[in-house]
Amino acid sequence: MGQVTFRPPKAQAPKKSIGGASRDASSCGADVSATIQASVTPLLPKTNIGLTVAERPTIFVYVPQTNAKTALFALQDERGKQSYQRILHLSKKPGVIEIKLPSSVSALKIGQNYQWSLVMICTEELEPDSPWVSGWIRRVESHRNLNHQPTVQLASKLANMGIWYDSLATLAELKRKQPNNPTITTSWQELLRSVDLSAIAEVPLAN
Repeated sequence: MGQVTFRPPKAQAPKKSIGGASRDASSCGADVSATIQASVTPLLPKTNIGLTVAERPTIFVYVPQTNAKTALFALQDERGKQSYQRILHLSKKPGVIEIKLPSSVSALKIGQNYQWSLVMICTEELEPDSPWVSGWIRRVESHRNLNHQPTVQLASKLANMGIWYDSLATLAELKRKQPNNPTITTSWQELLRSVDLSAIAEVPLAN
């Protein structure tokens, strides 16, 4: 079994990034003592940008135990033009949520940067201090020799090429189909630990 270790590309998040930090989720009623990590956390390398070969990639975010029932997800291009927005319904349990861009969203353009954001809706409406995170996506050209049938080998190859979003999505799909497969579980944990996300490496998928 080959290790699934992410090799970061030279891609950097745009300078005008609003950042990926979040306020403490305890401001949203999280039971901090009961959670592995108290803050909403994007599953991204430290550069806060990930590459994809997909036209509509899947985004992953860790959401701690919280009183918030919903969150607002939005995607925009580098000029700030909105591409997609939707309200997500949150589980009561902490976990990693998966946000798939639907076919109604225009395909991401190769070589362009897109910023996504997730804002927790703690009360009846959005507030200035609502916990939030954001991250960046850049679509790159796919390699012809990639077989996109989900396997641990594919995830490992994508991670080695620096294709973050698709490597993670491949392992998430495998985790859903084979939740008790130790090889898949270990590969998922290895990938997250390789980008310093050890604190949430063993957190379950929530949706």
